[in-house]
Amino acid sequence: MIDLKEVLTEYAAEKKYKTKELDGGKLGIDIAMKLKDGTFRYQFVWVWVVPGRGKGKDCIYFTSRAGTYTPNVNLYQLVKESGYGVYSTITIVPDKDKEGNPCETVVVQASPVQEFLSKEEFLYILWEVAEVADILEERHFGGDAN
Repeated sequence: MIDLKEVLTEYAAEKKYKTKELDGGKLGIDIAMKLKDGTFRYQFVWVWVVPGRGKGKDCIYFTSRAGTYTPNVNLYQLVKESGYGVYSTITIVPDKDKEGNPCETVVVQASPVQEFLSKEEFLYILWEVAEVADILEERHFGGDAN
């Protein structure tokens, strides 16, 4: 079984990504994605263990914001494009905006069972959650804001 903090810390050091420890045992990592023009976009992913989530088994929960939900969001297109992921899905969760006001946010998430997860799968899912959230953020929410 992988150690979440160890794998994330090693990966961040190898790639020179910024990490952050958050309340409640949550970890965050800022994934850099190189664009065709040589510039980078960044997508922040939160990662933590959710005890007993998967039929009594601990799961590693990955989540990344795509954007704030409003009635103007094209849900049909958003759902179609969520198929870019293999392990991930999209949902809308309660959140707070940058001013601290309640809102609902479209996120990309995944929650594989920890004991069945290899380091390679962990890193694949981490990248996928970041990449799909970044694609949706660009296409539906006006660009790199999360």
